[in-house]
Amino acid sequence: MTDRRAARPDHLGDPPTSVRAADELGPDDVAALLIAPSAPDLLDQLGITGRDREELLPLLPRAVADEEILTEITRTANLLRARAGLDVPEVRLEELASTHDRLQERLAPGEGLIAILALAVGTSTVRTWHEARGLGAELSWEVLADLGQQMRVHRRASGRLGLHQRGWTALNWAGRLVHLGRLQFDLHRVDPGTELERWAVGTHIPARGPLAPDEVEASFERATAYFTTHYADLDEQRPPSAPRFGTEFFCDSWLINRALVEELGVSSNIGAFVDRWEVLSTSPNPDGAAFFVFDERPPYDAAALPRTTRLEKVVAERLADGRGWDSGIGRLVR
Repeated sequence: MTDRRAARPDHLGDPPTSVRAADELGPDDVAALLIAPSAPDLLDQLGITGRDREELLPLLPRAVADEEILTEITRTANLLRARAGLDVPEVRLEELASTHDRLQERLAPGEGLIAILALAVGTSTVRTWHEARGLGAELSWEVLADLGQQMRVHRRASGRLGLHQRGWTALNWAGRLVHLGRLQFDLHRVDPGTELERWAVGTHIPARGPLAPDEVEASFERATAYFTTHYADLDEQRPPSAPRFGTEFFCDSWLINRALVEELGVSSNIGAFVDRWEVLSTSPNPDGAAFFVFDERPPYDAAALPRTTRLEKVVAERLADGRGWDSGIGRLVR
């Protein structure tokens, strides 16, 4: 269930700024890939386990047998395979959601199944980009295994097989996101359209347990080593006042909220993490906090949210009493 029979993707630029599939897959190619004997193994590599794996496997031959569904999987997979790298056209899976989910009803209720199958088929381009930029096979598959993680998040929130974080997952397949220990990091431009425009490293916090300060520090150290080594070209033509590429980090998250420092203290894992960042701006995001803390998507009853942990209590009380919750953008220079 990989496009290993396709021609090896082309590298563009030296060092490469992107890679692209050298050919397009046809429906027959995709059908063969989806029902190949290797399909279960690839689901494992993509982090699709447990009930998600059990429910998805029987749907593969049914998806192949439906001509319209197969055509849409093929179209979406080729969009994902078209390009990975820097400054590449964005694949907006969320804009395809209504078409995908209408077709999905023939297979199973819910959302995201067509995107899941297209992502599974379209792995070769992003894996080639990872290789070109010094990311080994183990870490490459760790990036792609976030698909399974997002499916587990979807199941916790909805109780069924599917995927709603399509835009986030597409970022993994664009190749600009890596997982280095406790944290995830992405490449993006900051201050676009100004004389300060430059590449920077974004920071993300996957749901992988406590934010132990030593693990967080180790992740930042790995990120600086990786990006300064394998993306040294992004340090060229930077504004004179900008820090060296790979030492400047940004974090746009519901976690970047000083209330967590005030309420939990800097001795807590979360408080210590938030306290690392200079908060540049904030914006209302109550639904983001409800989702990431409680696995709740609108509509939900804020007054009924659990208050089992200190974090839950801090967030739930603000959502229930009208204070709401602000996300923040933080900046950190190491």
